[in-house]
Amino acid sequence: MIDFTVSVTPAEKRRLKEFITALRTNCKVEMNQKSTFSSDSFESEFRSKLLAHHCFMGSPLFQESFDSAFIAACSHAGHKVQEAPEGQRFWDVLIDGRRISLKSSKAKNLSESTLHISKLTEAAWIQDCRTAKKRQEHTRRLFEEYCSEVDAIIQLRYFQKLHRYELVEVPVTLFSQIHDVAVKHFNADGPTINIPIGKIPPTLL
Repeated sequence: MIDFTVSVTPAEKRRLKEFITALRTNCKVEMNQKSTFSSDSFESEFRSKLLAHHCFMGSPLFQESFDSAFIAACSHAGHKVQEAPEGQRFWDVLIDGRRISLKSSKAKNLSESTLHISKLTEAAWIQDCRTAKKRQEHTRRLFEEYCSEVDAIIQLRYFQKLHRYELVEVPVTLFSQIHDVAVKHFNADGPTINIPIGKIPPTLL
């Protein structure tokens, strides 16, 4: 064990002070009490990881760092955690038997009222589909496969202007509405479809 009273250099003492100051940054925390992850142990562990990255390292928590922080917080909170095998296509981690896809975004145009998930999954076949029927068939097949393998998406969003992070869980059952879209709505190359059809604002876009 290191004796910090005699072993650390002046530079190390400054870093340690900066690190403790970062971890003790005042935060306003709001939790959805219905969430699986609404516990003091998860919140404190995830917040310390976030502050270490954001305030000590000086960059927003994002991508692989988010994955690592989320998984560590789940483990600390007592959840059963198993990372996805290498090459797994749709999900990143198994939490208490639930297959979770982890996403993060720090786009400048993030909306507070709508959620944008970039690169949900690959669909290279869209370039080769020349008919609406083919696009519909491939889209349905893709989402059937996706929903059979993923239970939820968890996205970390960082609002730069507000200096605020938001952790959102999206149940993939929402995507089942895609099966109700008629073939005529797949006419355009690379179509954009509002779901449900005719609903304003739509649930999915």
